[in-house]
Amino acid sequence: MVRKSLFLFGILLLSLLVACGSNESSGEVADEAAEPTDNESSIDYPTQTINMIVPWGAGGDTDVINRITNEYLSDELDGVNFVVTNIGGGGGSIGAQEALNEDPDGYTLLAGHDSIGLSELMGNTSFSYFDFEPVALLTSASQIIATSVQNDWDSMEDVVEQLKDDPGSISFGAAFGSTSHTLPLGIEDAADVKFNIVNYEGTSQRTTALLGNHVDLGATTVPAAQEYIKAEQLKLLGISSPERNPSLPDVPTLIEQGIDAVNATNRGYFFPKDTPQEIVEIMSDAIGRVAENPEFIAQMEEMGVEVVYKPHDEYSEYLETSNDYLAEMLERHGVID
Repeated sequence: MVRKSLFLFGILLLSLLVACGSNESSGEVADEAAEPTDNESSIDYPTQTINMIVPWGAGGDTDVINRITNEYLSDELDGVNFVVTNIGGGGGSIGAQEALNEDPDGYTLLAGHDSIGLSELMGNTSFSYFDFEPVALLTSASQIIATSVQNDWDSMEDVVEQLKDDPGSISFGAAFGSTSHTLPLGIEDAADVKFNIVNYEGTSQRTTALLGNHVDLGATTVPAAQEYIKAEQLKLLGISSPERNPSLPDVPTLIEQGIDAVNATNRGYFFPKDTPQEIVEIMSDAIGRVAENPEFIAQMEEMGVEVVYKPHDEYSEYLETSNDYLAEMLERHGVID
């Protein structure tokens, strides 16, 4: 009953993301764009280059997504320049700490995702989402469960069958304290099985390990694995979205395979705490307009990424709900006390 309830709650979170991104948000943004707001007349922002801190290395999913986003954001903010600063390490915590210490003037923007809250829950940092000023949620990317073509499993049903007979016999590569970690935990809950979860700090590292068959299974993404999928070097056993991804129509969801689990990496933006509310609203609205741009949506879809915009107030509420859900999962698995 607990497992089923958590699954339904996970579905609810993802459904709220998609529903808000496709319906409510677009309407609100359109209304706001239709006539000047008080923000536009009361503050002159932005007037100088904005430093976007991406707390992961160059070339990764988060970096690529945000560099594309910046081109559209610049157009929405009268051509203001965005400079990306990559500060990797610590599962995103080092770059996040750097952003936390910057002046709350609207000229430092953190490109973050679920790892900020997870790092605090795991005890790796002393700060969380709520030490920042949430600006907006923009994208959500489900994860693919992949394995080397050298292995015999052709589906997650095959994996579950083996784990039922021999618990812990299959290794799963994940970055501890990330959504790639909560993915196998969710599968364990839903299928009543046990993996041997092995720590790999990042999508590219996990993908390399999968290619070399150094780990049996792992969480990867469309951008990270695309060339290896085309070269038939990886097999995709399932995707963690509620429905099949249009960019991978032949890959079944976990749900289709009898595993009631969903999981995604949700990417959004944060200002340092105490950034003026007018600035937060201007940036949030600009991100909302990007989320309505058909060309941007198409580019994201090609990468297997959904556009699920939430403005700053709704994003803050979502983070609280998500944080509570993840804390309960980690406690139940003994990952945290």
